[in-house]
Amino acid sequence: MIAACAVAVTVKVLTLGAISVEPPRVLDQTALEKQVAGEVGGLKNTPGARVVCPLSVVVKEGAAFDCRVWGGNNPKTVHVTITSDQGALSMESGD
Repeated sequence: MIAACAVAVTVKVLTLGAISVEPPRVLDQTALEKQVAGEVGGLKNTPGARVVCPLSVVVKEGAAFDCRVWGGNNPKTVHVTITSDQGALSMESGD
């Protein structure tokens, strides 16, 4: 009886395949905000300038999100799209 249960459990485990317990990859927050600041330009010499992007953005090709940039007179929005599963980004400045 015990042998039959062991075989049944082994067969069940083998048919399920590998179970991934690895957490999803997320973009590095500091690097992301620096890259967005570079896209907008001119923030280094602007007192109080800052960039705020969403936290823990999962690296998934095609995912899109907005970052807000404060500096100068008006805040700006930068639309960011992840263009590869390696975390490459495409950015477009908006208003």
